[in-house]
Amino acid sequence: MPGKPKHVFAIMGSPRKGGNTDIMVDEILAGARDAGATTEKVMIGDIEIQPCKGCAACRTTGECVQKDDMKQMLEKLKDSHVWVIGTPVYWWGPTAQLKAFLDRFYAKADPERAREYFAGHRAVLAVPMGDPNPQTACHLVGMFQDALAFVKGELFASVLAPGAYEMGDVKKMENVLKQARQVGRDVVTT
Repeated sequence: MPGKPKHVFAIMGSPRKGGNTDIMVDEILAGARDAGATTEKVMIGDIEIQPCKGCAACRTTGECVQKDDMKQMLEKLKDSHVWVIGTPVYWWGPTAQLKAFLDRFYAKADPERAREYFAGHRAVLAVPMGDPNPQTACHLVGMFQDALAFVKGELFASVLAPGAYEMGDVKKMENVLKQARQVGRDVVTT
């Protein structure tokens, strides 16, 4: 009897619903569903995530003192097999909304908690950018690669869409959409 299907949890870091990032994330999720996975997507702009206060109370308790949606998001990350993280490039990095989300991993980043919440998870990045040079995403991709390695996760793939600036530009990039769907399949089957 086959096991439980893999669950893919997507974090949409762009503030633009229906924009290039959203389209790319949806295509990755469609590929994951093609491969038998269940999927869920959360728009960071639809939930409340406060920036880290740097108080370090979580180093003692393992819990952040802030009462927002991050605790629920951490549970969703823990309970999924694969994460899809979508963000356009903003000044060579992620959106402020997504960066605030990532900074809040601090509460679970010590070695013991990191194993419970992050270890063994795979992630896929979906990254559109207005600049036609894909090198523009190098710092953003590197940041996620290093952050995931630190918490014992894996950056499985990055799907880049250089030159996708205007809303919906990525719909004209058949190669990017095809790659996104294939990566969605591959991340749950390999």
